[in-house]
Parts: sequence; C-alpha cells; structure tokens
Amino acid sequence: MSPNKTLYVSVFFLAAATCLAQTREPSDDWLMQNYRFAGPPAPGEIPAVSPTVAQLQEVQNTTLSIMRKADFAGDFEAALAAAAQATATAQLIGAVTGQLKPPQPPPPPAGHQPAALLIAFQDRTIQPASKVWADGRMLHYLTPQGAHGQVRLDFVDWKLSSALNRRPEPSGARHD
Repeated sequence: MSPNKTLYVSVFFLAAATCLAQTREPSDDWLMQNYRFAGPPAPGEIPAVSPTVAQLQEVQNTTLSIMRKADFAGDFEAALAAAAQATATAQLIGAVTGQLKPPQPPPPPAGHQPAALLIAFQDRTIQPASKVWADGRMLHYLTPQGAHGQVRLDFVDWKLSSALNRRPEPSGARHD
C-alpha cells in the first residue's frame, strides 16, 4: 500500500471514530451529580441598593480605574492620591450602609474640656474642630456639630494651623 493511501485510510478511520464518539446525545447527568444549582432568589431577598450607595460605588470604580492607570503609567503621586480617595470612598460607603463605623478618637484625659481648634488646609480653607487625632497618614477630626471628617496629613497647612491655634500640632501627627 502506498504512503498516500495509508494516510487517507488513517484519516478516514479517525474521522469515523470521532463521529461515532460524538453520536451520543449530550447529557447533563455529570453536571447535575457534581454541582448543586439553586433557583432564583425569592422576591425581596436581595435588598435594593440606595441611589446614594450606587453613586458612591460608581465613584469608587472610577477612582480605582484612575489609580490602576496612574500606577501603570508610573505616575505614583496620582496613584497614591487616588488610593487615598478610594479609601475615603470605601469608608463612606461603609458608613452610609451601616457596615462600618468611623474610627473613634482616643479618650480625653480626665477633666479635659474640649477646646475649639481650627484646622487650616493647603487651599486656605479653615475647618473648626472639637477633637483632632492622627491615624497613619490621615488626620481625623470631629466638627463642633459632631460630624467626623478626615483629610490626608499633607493637605493640612501646619504653620497656619499652629498660628491660628497658638499651640503645638496634635500628638501622633507626622508630616514631611
């Protein structure tokens, strides 16, 4: 037998075997034995997302995208700024949904009356605060109304803040 005929016969037998192997009707038996499927959730089982949380999640996704693009492009300053904003947005989402409570300030010393403080920012805005504390690279503060605020330490104008308050910077505050 010539080599061409041998090749043709081999291809014919392989094609026939493949056709015979695939003639079986598809079956979901294996799938059903190895996986457990659940039906759709009951109405009301999945809580609706509030419009505020949906908008915050959209902001978070955009911020994370900016962070990834800045990191990829080697713009680490923009990536760090986006990371700080993403952290703040995640904390806000947690606070809005009730899944995260803002960090608590350290307890004041006994007999200590909270004095009004003024925080000056690099953009020359001034924020009054009743309590101020540093946590990592963030400055946390409570407004006189009791609202929690936070800002990166490098956004604070420390010289102007010290001059306005005529007292030293808060303990634990590290800035470069």
